[in-house]
Amino acid sequence: MTEYELLRTALIIPPRARSVLCFWAALPGVVCAPFIFWQSLHAGILFCLLWAGAVFALRIRTCSFTAALSPRNLTVHAGVAFPVTRQIPRRAVTGVHLLRTPLLWLAGASVLVIRCPGGHLLLPGVPAVQADALAAILTEEPS
Repeated sequence: MTEYELLRTALIIPPRARSVLCFWAALPGVVCAPFIFWQSLHAGILFCLLWAGAVFALRIRTCSFTAALSPRNLTVHAGVAFPVTRQIPRRAVTGVHLLRTPLLWLAGASVLVIRCPGGHLLLPGVPAVQADALAAILTEEPS
């Protein structure tokens, strides 16, 4: 994938990568649920309902995620009820890290961590081909 193709497309989280992210979010709840059920049945049911609601909210948020590359900036939009927009100048990027777990590899996706002065930007579940191309573009020296 070239820089020109990345400039014309928006990065979104594909359905298989969304499933992996929801699995990661559900896993701590599955581990903690037996201990809550041990305290009382009602507390366990309430905990499971609240945790399922949190995972569902994550699923909705990942459906609204887009990242767009422009000649000067990387812009990320996410959120439905509380939309958030983050914009990072391309020349301010100090580091890019790719993370691929076995589940993300099976889903054909990567987690992209972009470092810049004042913070980190996490792009979860981006298609692997686009993540590799974006990492290469953001780490090259500006001319």
